Amino acid sequence: MSDHLPDVREAAFHESVLNGLPEAVLVTTAQGAITFANAAALALFGYDAEELLGQPLTLLTPPTPGRRANIVEWLARWAVAPDVEQSRFLDVTARRREGGELTVEVRVREGLVGGRPRYFISVRDNTARRQEQLALKDANLRAARILMVAADAIVSIDADQKIILFNPAAEQMFGYRAEEVLGQGLAMLIPERARQGHTGQVEAFRRSKSASRMMSERSEVLGCRRNGEVFPLEATITKVMAAGQLTFTAHLRDVTERNRARDRLLESERRIRAVFDHASVAIALLSAEGSVLEINSAGTALTAADRPVVGAPLWEAPWLGASLTAGSAEAGRLKSAVLAAASGVPQNISASLIRDGKALPIEVRITPIVGQGGKVDYVLAEGRFDL
Repeated sequence: MSDHLPDVREAAFHESVLNGLPEAVLVTTAQGAITFANAAALALFGYDAEELLGQPLTLLTPPTPGRRANIVEWLARWAVAPDVEQSRFLDVTARRREGGELTVEVRVREGLVGGRPRYFISVRDNTARRQEQLALKDANLRAARILMVAADAIVSIDADQKIILFNPAAEQMFGYRAEEVLGQGLAMLIPERARQGHTGQVEAFRRSKSASRMMSERSEVLGCRRNGEVFPLEATITKVMAAGQLTFTAHLRDVTERNRARDRLLESERRIRAVFDHASVAIALLSAEGSVLEINSAGTALTAADRPVVGAPLWEAPWLGASLTAGSAEAGRLKSAVLAAASGVPQNISASLIRDGKALPIEVRITPIVGQGGKVDYVLAEGRFDL
């Protein structure tokens, strides 16, 4: 009898032992000829038993471009491997009867049936797992590329606050190469005076239920470059539990220049405020509708102290003396002048106030302040008077 075909006893053995297994099993000769396929294998590949009997294993695993392994040679090599703990599997592309391809995981052991050598091959369809692996690999590749080109410095640490990721932007920010910091404590990137507080922040975040936190909201975050320079940071930290391991990832921005610009702006505002408040000329900044937004000390001195000025139309302010009271002719002229300036036409008017029983003539210049697009955003009213 040909070694490629089973005898009655072998067929009975296969039927009784292998046919009930849920996993697909093939039995072949040492030359790769199929002598048995259990029900799960027939269902997996879409063949009838008679169609496979005596056929070469390459019917199910035809050669594919780029695959170096010869399936029969692989069977011979791994089937007799003495180390049972060694992983004896091969991922191959198999083909169903109708021509559809699937990725399978193949494992093999050698045995004797009726004194003849046989390879017992288990076959698992891992198409879905392979697709998941490829999707995960693709996702990891995309994430790695994003990390590499991210403008923000990204630093990840483990539960012991050891650095496990340091992207190129972090290298540029801190002055270290990634290989110099990986495995080192995060403290090397923090000035000594801030280390204890920062460690406490991370521990508090570990215990919290929040998944992410803007660290700079609670206190100033400082970094320390390789050259010892201390600089301010904006930091957002996220924690993730993956494969049972807790990791923290911080997105960092150097805000040195932003803070300098802010400080310059604040200083400029302080200087303007000092000039505004100490000018001898009465100055009021109005909205385009004529309401008082700000008024300096000299302007406030011309109003009654018991009534508010800011928020009221300039012509309804509690000016000293009766000639400029609300509804008077002079108040009406002031209103018309403000509204004309709001339309883009500068105005000059004269008015008279009463201080300590004496007339106080005042010249009022009303100037439109034009913003982008030629629209009047504000109106500036300046009052000059003789003391």
